[in-house]
Amino acid sequence: MTIPRRTVMTGSLLGAAALAASGCSFDRGSSGGGAGEDGGPTEVRIAGWGGTQWTQNFNIFSPTAPAVTPGSAFFYEPLVRLDRTQAGTVLPHLAESWEFNEDGTELTFTLRDDVTWNDGEPFTAADVAFTWQLVLDGETNAVYPFSAVEALDDTHVVVTYEQPAYSDLIPFNTRRIVPEHIWGSEDPAAFTNPEPVGTGPFVLDSFSPQQVTLSVRDDYWGEASEHVQTVKILAMSADAAKDALIKGDIDYGTMGWENGEEEFVALDPENNEYSFYPTGTSVGIVFNVTVPPFDDPAVRRALRAAVDLQAAADAVKVGYSVPTAAGLDANVYEQMLASDQEQALDVDAATKELEDAGWTVEDGKLVKNGESHALRYDVYQPYTEWVLTGQLLADQWKSNLGLEVEVNQLADQPYADVIEAGEYGMISSSPIGGSSIAEVVAGLDPDLVGEAGDNQGNEMLYKNTRLGEIGDELNQIEPGEDDERVRELAIEVQEILTEDCPFIATATAGWKAVFNKSNWSNWPVMGETTFVPNNTLPSDAILTLMSIEPTR
Repeated sequence: MTIPRRTVMTGSLLGAAALAASGCSFDRGSSGGGAGEDGGPTEVRIAGWGGTQWTQNFNIFSPTAPAVTPGSAFFYEPLVRLDRTQAGTVLPHLAESWEFNEDGTELTFTLRDDVTWNDGEPFTAADVAFTWQLVLDGETNAVYPFSAVEALDDTHVVVTYEQPAYSDLIPFNTRRIVPEHIWGSEDPAAFTNPEPVGTGPFVLDSFSPQQVTLSVRDDYWGEASEHVQTVKILAMSADAAKDALIKGDIDYGTMGWENGEEEFVALDPENNEYSFYPTGTSVGIVFNVTVPPFDDPAVRRALRAAVDLQAAADAVKVGYSVPTAAGLDANVYEQMLASDQEQALDVDAATKELEDAGWTVEDGKLVKNGESHALRYDVYQPYTEWVLTGQLLADQWKSNLGLEVEVNQLADQPYADVIEAGEYGMISSSPIGGSSIAEVVAGLDPDLVGEAGDNQGNEMLYKNTRLGEIGDELNQIEPGEDDERVRELAIEVQEILTEDCPFIATATAGWKAVFNKSNWSNWPVMGETTFVPNNTLPSDAILTLMSIEPTR
């Protein structure tokens, strides 16, 4: 397969985390965030993410900084962005246009000519080529699928692939650019980038371990807000963030809120809003398919059949729905769904799967050929809904199969370490992602699993030769061409994933957002605005804050 991906611990996985419980203190500013000339607010206050203590590291290539040091998406921008109302549709951002050559092996971007970095230096194609060359030279922890990059002049940059790669256009929406005149003299692996220089509308005003303050620059190339002048990102626990939202001390947060309709929205329906923005794919339980008992597909299928995922969704009450067995959102992918994709509780089928494969359950453990296996589910602690879902599923495995499953909660860094080392049997994660079936397949690329079983992005360490072949074919289909063949391949992908079950898709993946609109209105609306409110998504984070308007 020709389009490898590396899963980096960034936005979709860690960015919108509900935060670890601890106290906090911060400067709330004046009521309403200060007042402009018209008497309206000028300051937006956001609940932070990634912990209650931050270090000043805005290096977008650092393995942890983009997730746990808030704000990098407000500084660094990509060439293109995605239309969140139409899956797979690409829109201009720093690039005003792009074009593949006839065989899909060269992609040329035409850049805007009016963009400057926030220190006044011009943004050019040389910056783009420099950034991507860092990746190609192995200077960062990212992996890009093209083999060469070249700046043709100040406004044109071309990337070259060894094989057709039409499907690689969409991932450019997360490939942010850094300035050569700053980074050219730095070691990208060690640089903490404490004073970020980006093309975005914000500059760093001040930093403390519990508060990041941003100011809006007056020379932003894009459409800057007429009202927002300052943004404060505040470190606080999940409970403190909820309390602050109810009181109106913060305006916006990106966390799950169990029973949010009753506990938040109902308190002030006019101003309080809790929204869920589905991505089309899923989150759930990833199996390490190289270790027993999870190397047996029958065990994986049995664990999937033995749980009522809808009951878990109803209990958690954070707004998500249950995906298909292959991990897709049935609404977003309605036109290309395979048959028999509904996930439903079937204890008899689960029991038969284990019996037919020679497994028994003894003292809460899985046993086969005299070997006994205790089951543990590692779950990302800051996502409280993931923890609760894990506990509910463990209860069901106990009552339906007699299996004891330990739910092991992991904070940010231990979770990242376990993922990187592959030291897990079952772990909470995002098993598939992307905005098209080609991206879904790319994340399951068998080439992402090294010969020693090392994890290069395919967290399940799952190898399926046919998926690699399908990925190669999808890469050669130009967007908008041969949609029927794309649908045929999409159905085959779903059938493979349903049968092999390398993961259990427990919930529709999505971005959660909680607003107190006492001070600010015109927040993104799913299905209407082309961007979503997530503070770790390049361009989306910026457009959200640039579009809001004072309520008063």
